[in-house]
Amino acid sequence: MNAFLYAGNSIASSVIGTPGDIRALDYDEARALHEATHQPDNATLVVVGDVSERQVSRALQKVDWPGLEKENTDIVPPTFELAPPAKAMLRYPQADASPRLTFRRVVELPEPVQFDLLEAHATLLRDILDTNLPGGLAGPLRFDASIARRFDIQIWPIDERHVELSFTAAPDREASLSYVRVAFEEKLAEIAASGIPEETYHRVFSRFEHFWPDWDDSDESARWMAGYVLDRVSALRKPLQVSDVKRLQHNLSYQTINTLLNEIAGEGRTAAAFIGPEERF
Repeated sequence: MNAFLYAGNSIASSVIGTPGDIRALDYDEARALHEATHQPDNATLVVVGDVSERQVSRALQKVDWPGLEKENTDIVPPTFELAPPAKAMLRYPQADASPRLTFRRVVELPEPVQFDLLEAHATLLRDILDTNLPGGLAGPLRFDASIARRFDIQIWPIDERHVELSFTAAPDREASLSYVRVAFEEKLAEIAASGIPEETYHRVFSRFEHFWPDWDDSDESARWMAGYVLDRVSALRKPLQVSDVKRLQHNLSYQTINTLLNEIAGEGRTAAAFIGPEERF
């Protein structure tokens, strides 16, 4: 699915390789690869706690690590270019597997959005769609009709201009995987056409505080910021300062949520996979 959705980009390829690739890597090649790539010069060190930069510098000198340098402004995330809209249907017959659907779509936004703000909007929209409230999917797909026994929906940014939607579902007893896929796409388009009700938006937004830590709890805030910084530097992005992170919640908007919903319900690069007994396809 990655090869199709991310066609033409580096993330389309598995970093692990095929079983044949792995078997062909001998001991000397593995050592040479490790020596070439696992170097301090290639690392980003994140220090958390009541520690000064001078103390960190002295500690690094004792173990012969490179000295602290100014931020390397040349390190940027790889560019992502979405291939033209297209659909791929994949079937993996497994007689003994529980039937399930995996549906993924990547869309391009009309304008770039700051990464952290886009991630917050995507997570809030995901929380809304996961509810049984008007504008959510739980009612139409699970409680009001016996279509999916359970499902999981995730939405996240690939970069500042591209967003991915993932929907996985186990069909109810009488539903085929094809029916689940069609019902999901139709209901998503229906919700996008009418818009998320304002009451639903405000109810889910009122409990969205879980996305950030309790800023009044210094230990919890420190742990959250440590994880946040590691996540950002791993993605070759500069983390925001604490003050900027705190302002993100005030920049979330009802209008942006509906705009984002319209994009992921529209045209994009879409892949759907059926897994399980073929008679359930």
